[in-house]
Amino acid sequence: MAAPPLPVFVPATGIDTIKAVTDAFHVGWLGMGASTQEFEHKIAAYLGVGERRVLATNTGTSALHVALKLAGVGPGDQVITPSFNFIADHQAIRMCGAEPVLCDITEDDLGADPASVESLIGPRTKAIMPLHYAGIPCRLDALRAIARKHKVRVVEDATHAFGTVSGGKKIGSDGDLVCFSFDPVKIITSIDGGAVILPAAEQMPAAQQLRFLGIDKDTAERYKNSRAWEYDVLADGFRYHLTNINAAIGLSQLARVEEFIASRQASCLRYSKALADLPDLRLPSTDYRGVSPFIYFVRVLNGRRQGLIDALKAKGIATGIHFQPTHKFTIARDWPRSPMPVTDRVCEEVVTLPLHSTMTTETVDRVIDAIRGYLGK
Repeated sequence: MAAPPLPVFVPATGIDTIKAVTDAFHVGWLGMGASTQEFEHKIAAYLGVGERRVLATNTGTSALHVALKLAGVGPGDQVITPSFNFIADHQAIRMCGAEPVLCDITEDDLGADPASVESLIGPRTKAIMPLHYAGIPCRLDALRAIARKHKVRVVEDATHAFGTVSGGKKIGSDGDLVCFSFDPVKIITSIDGGAVILPAAEQMPAAQQLRFLGIDKDTAERYKNSRAWEYDVLADGFRYHLTNINAAIGLSQLARVEEFIASRQASCLRYSKALADLPDLRLPSTDYRGVSPFIYFVRVLNGRRQGLIDALKAKGIATGIHFQPTHKFTIARDWPRSPMPVTDRVCEEVVTLPLHSTMTTETVDRVIDAIRGYLGK
């Protein structure tokens, strides 16, 4: 009997999440409400943000857009971000009327290469947007130093890294603006959702207005499961709020986040130990201490990537590719960029393996055996 298909992602939604949804429906307030505020407060407590503030949004892309707007990014500006990244970052920049500028990545953490970033800074540079790829911290200290030197903002894309520790602190607990995603396949999910970590409390009113159509008073009332019928509209805004239903799901997931992270770390370490001797594989350069792993990836060398993908598919094991190089998309053909030697090489090699919260060792071993069966020949 053939083994069942094994997808790359499987959300960890148990009876606790189902109960959270039914309880939220029984409250009778389905839009942004008290659960949204509770989710923000509990994210803040988990990350240890101190005087910083958390703004929940309906998607991670919305969080990136709001953060860029708060950073003052607008028409004519440029934002430097890796080409080795999901297109959401680049589209969020364009949604501000600004231009993405594409940098290369480093060989070890696959994050933005500080030298490449600094070579791209010019008079129109407004911000740097690095990604913590696969939950592994990029070179934040170097990138922040570059930002200070050139007086530009840092908008961290931490959509892969909820719960990751960098420099002894959880990502989001310090720095400038930091964005998370809670979409269906992330470490925790609210079905769809995101969050922006703001550097100062006084930015919260402007952030709330951006999130909800530029309205001045309505957030405070909606956080009480009510609404304000008299209000002013102060500026442009978007419909980016997170509902009570989504927040209730997020809260149920947040309660289990340490369990999810520990199980993912164990699976990643099992992969790395079992595959370390294969000469045609390059593994992540981390021991996973402090890393909240969104994906587990390998780099397949010597032109064997497609063969491995096909071999795993024949055994019912799905794989992914995170990412295709943005600089080769039609939309990006005229965007400014640095040379891309590492990005071009990595994008020909990288493969995402199945990684799920609470994944069994038997499932991990099934993938390992299939990889060794092909690459060990």
